[in-house]
Amino acid sequence: MEIKLSGIQAMQWAKELSKLPDGFFTIAFFPCSRQRGVAIPELTIKEKCKWRIQLPEERFSIDSDNLFLFTDNNGEPKMCYRILIRYMGFPQDGFKLHKIDWL
Repeated sequence: MEIKLSGIQAMQWAKELSKLPDGFFTIAFFPCSRQRGVAIPELTIKEKCKWRIQLPEERFSIDSDNLFLFTDNNGEPKMCYRILIRYMGFPQDGFKLHKIDWL
């Protein structure tokens, strides 16, 4: 049986987990660039991620509440549109990817 998580619950878990030294999550999303006008119909999976705050040099042309900010396993700052996040995995069940429900 597939376990679905609400988008709000998944975002909260990611944020709380990231406060722990070894608190990581896995995220799977569809990449999209508004600047280049490109959407990639292939899921991107990033492991060992941590939630992050907006960097001082980052300026968004859209409401930042629409974006999910995180660092990847190399500590590089990344972001994606929240609505394009399809799956997330957390340590309590071995990072098994769970479908994210945004409705």
